[in-house]
Amino acid sequence: MGTKKYKVIGMRLQDARLKKGWTLDEVQLKLQISKRYLMALEAGEDDDLPGDYYTQSLIKQYANLLGVEVGNRHLENEPESIKEWRRTHGEVTSRAQKELQQKPSVLSGLIHQHPWLMAIILVGVIWLLVWAAFSEMANRYPSQLVAQKNPTVIDKTKKSHHKTNASKTKSTHPSAKKQSKQTTTKPKIEKVNDSVDNLRVTLPDEQKHATLKLKTGDNQSWNSLTATAPQAATVAQGVMEAHQTQHFKLKKGYTYVLKIGNTIGLKGSIGGRKMPDPATGVTVRSVTIVVN
Repeated sequence: MGTKKYKVIGMRLQDARLKKGWTLDEVQLKLQISKRYLMALEAGEDDDLPGDYYTQSLIKQYANLLGVEVGNRHLENEPESIKEWRRTHGEVTSRAQKELQQKPSVLSGLIHQHPWLMAIILVGVIWLLVWAAFSEMANRYPSQLVAQKNPTVIDKTKKSHHKTNASKTKSTHPSAKKQSKQTTTKPKIEKVNDSVDNLRVTLPDEQKHATLKLKTGDNQSWNSLTATAPQAATVAQGVMEAHQTQHFKLKKGYTYVLKIGNTIGLKGSIGGRKMPDPATGVTVRSVTIVVN
């Protein structure tokens, strides 16, 4: 028959458990200790408990869980064999931890031995990350610019050459000044049926064409210029970026349709004369231009 030396403390633990309203199954889950040992401890059945050292460990865990103070008089000292095992393995663990802490990392060694090499590698990695970010942005937001199929190019060298010849003629012909005034005469712009989107451009007799100038403001605009008479043809079409200027040649005897996708901030002129402004609140505009 057992001595039942754990009977008193077993009863204390049982009372504390019942006050918390816990079952032995719940305690078993919390402590991960066999329910059989818990029942034997509360009943004070020493014969059903493991050795004294392990029983005392069980009591400490159970008491800590329930918040019960356990006096040392109920517990025996740890066996010498267990103490010796703890000392041996504790020293080994401590020594291994010290060696691990004192061993420098490979990365720290490379940084100290080759600082310039590591700096170059770091810069390379940063450059790759930036390049990848810009590539992703370019793929996510592709350009919407449409290239003009038949862009009109104005040869400004002809105008310069004309001025040079005019200056030479001025010294040899008395009528050079009069001819110069005639060549700089601006065309006349009229509104047909008093409409700002139906214009008639009358050129001087000696002029064969007028220059249409478009300039955007802070916004971009999709524009197109097509000839409808005497024959249909697309002169230009595409997106004008903000603060961009384009020039187009309007021939005498032709009728054109100018379509403007965004009139906000956009300025237009024909032969140096300002085009009439659109109606208030109008952002999309289609202008018919007859050149005589």
